[in-house]
Amino acid sequence: MKKIILIIFTAISCIGVPAQVSHEVSIHGGGGLSTLYYKLPDGTRLAGGGGEFGIGYTCFFNKYIGVHLGADIAFYNAKAKLDGLKVVSSNLTDNEGDIFDMHTTLSKYSETQKSMFLNIPIMAHIQTKRFYALGGVKMGIPLQCNHNASDVTIDNKGYYPEYNNWITDVEFQGYGTFSNINSSEKLPFKIAASLAFETGIKYNFGKNFALFVGIYFDYGLNNIVKKGDHPFINYNTNAPANFTTNSAIPSLVERINPMALGVKVRFAFIK
Repeated sequence: MKKIILIIFTAISCIGVPAQVSHEVSIHGGGGLSTLYYKLPDGTRLAGGGGEFGIGYTCFFNKYIGVHLGADIAFYNAKAKLDGLKVVSSNLTDNEGDIFDMHTTLSKYSETQKSMFLNIPIMAHIQTKRFYALGGVKMGIPLQCNHNASDVTIDNKGYYPEYNNWITDVEFQGYGTFSNINSSEKLPFKIAASLAFETGIKYNFGKNFALFVGIYFDYGLNNIVKKGDHPFINYNTNAPANFTTNSAIPSLVERINPMALGVKVRFAFIK
């Protein structure tokens, strides 16, 4: 953290000494593989495509080395397919005040996850006359992160630990087989920290304009799922049969990391 603060302070201090450094303001866009990575205990995870666009500022100490800051809107997509897998929603309370666990079996379950983050890169910029490379970190702030599942069939069974008793096939209490379940709720994501790397070719257009074309790779370092219980079933105590569902993924996986690999184009104005 101290190194990051030092880099930011150094970059900001560049603005006050234009005689010694040069400044670069840019806009960029890119896309490719941009997904949420996680390991399912069973089933299939499909990586999705996405991309990013944003603005940047680079302060160059000399012709070759600088510090790059920016703000990017990034999109990540993934899909999970499950069949016959069980998830447990613990410590629910029924309409008589008893505590129970809802055991749900998913049949031919398909779910997509779509996420939008505000990424803030802090990166070192190294360049020659024709080539460039950036490396550093990105902090990702979740803006809109949702899942979507449709036409799902689930089977609910309630287990009451206090009585060591199972309840099944009582649909008005939320137990039994339910078809055509649809859900679209927020994903419980928190700030992401990623390693970021970019490299490619630089094309100069006079002294004041440049075009950068390259590839970029972002690797999420931390688990972006918030701590705590993430039940699959939202149980309605007053109307048990009218339960809703959340994403099954936070209940099944240990960690989720954003990852991206793609092509980026950046247009820069140099002063």
